Amino acid sequence: MFGRKLTPGHGVAYIDHNIPPRMPANTLRACWLTLENRGSKSWKRKRPLRRGVGLAVHLDDAYQTTVELPCSVVRPGERVTIHCKLRVPADVGRHELEFGLVKWSGMTYDRRGAAPLRVTFDTTAQPPSATSRLMEEAFATNCWFSLPSQGISWSTTDHEYPLFAREAKGCRITDLEGRQYIDYVMGWGCALLGYANERVQRAVADSMSSAGVLSLPPLLEMDVTRMLCADLECAEMAVFSKNGSDVCTAAARLARSYTGRSKILVCGYHGWQDWYVESKGLRASGVPRRAKPLTIHFPFNDLAEFKRLMKKHRGQVAAVMLEPAGPVADWNSPMFDADPEFLSQVAAVARSEGSLLIFDEIMTGFRYPHGSVQRATGVAPDLACFGKALSAGMPLSALVGRRPIFEMSMSKIFYGPTFKSEAYSFAAAREALTIYQEQDVPGHIWAYGNRLKGAVNQLCQQSNIPAEVTGPPFRMNLIFKGPDEQRIVLMRTLVQQELIRKGVITYRGFMLPSLAHDEQAFRETIDAFQHAFSVLTQAAREDAYAKYLEIPPLASQPA
Repeated sequence: MFGRKLTPGHGVAYIDHNIPPRMPANTLRACWLTLENRGSKSWKRKRPLRRGVGLAVHLDDAYQTTVELPCSVVRPGERVTIHCKLRVPADVGRHELEFGLVKWSGMTYDRRGAAPLRVTFDTTAQPPSATSRLMEEAFATNCWFSLPSQGISWSTTDHEYPLFAREAKGCRITDLEGRQYIDYVMGWGCALLGYANERVQRAVADSMSSAGVLSLPPLLEMDVTRMLCADLECAEMAVFSKNGSDVCTAAARLARSYTGRSKILVCGYHGWQDWYVESKGLRASGVPRRAKPLTIHFPFNDLAEFKRLMKKHRGQVAAVMLEPAGPVADWNSPMFDADPEFLSQVAAVARSEGSLLIFDEIMTGFRYPHGSVQRATGVAPDLACFGKALSAGMPLSALVGRRPIFEMSMSKIFYGPTFKSEAYSFAAAREALTIYQEQDVPGHIWAYGNRLKGAVNQLCQQSNIPAEVTGPPFRMNLIFKGPDEQRIVLMRTLVQQELIRKGVITYRGFMLPSLAHDEQAFRETIDAFQHAFSVLTQAAREDAYAKYLEIPPLASQPA
């Protein structure tokens, strides 16, 4: 056990909790406990956790976890609600939970000084569902994936939250129990044409008369290369891989090799690999932070700050890489569309300094008017990254750009992914690119997205909800307003939970419309938001958000 007993100045009263007297055995449940600081000293959250105050949880006298405070400080007389996940025991019978506030110091603490709260409950047997059986297996062998309810399946109303997909078609996902959900995550943006688009599915099936990975490049790879080079402003050559992170990393290496410089200025999200995430530090990424960082972030549409950083690092910047429209700063910050003047100025400054300009169009590609930001604005980068919608749901990404950069440096960046030329994804990409040429997909996305944004914002105003959908219509986010960060986290979580109850899946308020989202999906989505906002209004009226929450609060910052 980690921590130590509280000093006399750390008085605590346990005010309320949501542990019911009975729970189904072998389920995952979100628990909350409201505490009041009855002492003379403040409770402080510190990181790492073993330097501050936290809530220790024991089940049947066995240590489970210690949960940090949701806010930086709890002063004498103030209350705080702490949330945690509980794995309900599999064996039927009586069990005991113990909650104790502890002040960490070193590696041990004395439980006798923790003023614990003990709660007993009974577990009841229930026939295991397909979801619960699979979730149990996942906990043991493969638990690292995103779940809209964060792994919680059971609710007090006997409603189960979706955890695994049985199939998907159009804009809807069907879970293992046969319940359908309108999806606005859409395979993390890959399924721009909708799940299992018939033309793309048929193209992939037709390509399977041959092997997927060959020792020589397949003809399909040249077809896709030809189509990209004909369609994109900067594309004279192309190289392929599987994920957006892959080609963003290749772009960074190319720029460094081509210019002989080491630093890269970035704006937006460019994947999970070491060169980009090192600024997050060792604890947040597993990558050590450099004393002198090589990756330097600048804010979107802030020309003055961009110029300041370019001047500060003059002669050292290999490239400027940015998402040219709708980058995400954090979960609750507004997002903005492309500013052609800003992009033009960035291009001019970068080139005057001998730096390459790289557009990360992983998200904007084929969603933006004319198919890309570079075509829509006339600002052509030196290199550009594409993925997600490129192959309409199959794994493929592309780095395109000017021929001299590839010819001089491609052989020097140690690039050789095994699956970069997998043929089935090229078959999907060729058909998807054909569809993008035939249909105004961005036109549908923008019309649907703008309509959805307007309708949800109108509901916010009518319900006096301090929230607003922001961002360009291909990538929108419901953000909440107010000075209390923890209240914002609870509001966002409650809305996501209630949307799921009504059959709509979002990702922390983010929504990515697709070509498959139609009038029926729109009406059902608005009905779901009306329901979610009515629950949120009631929780706000009672100032009791935890009372209505059955899933853990969503993190306040991106992972």
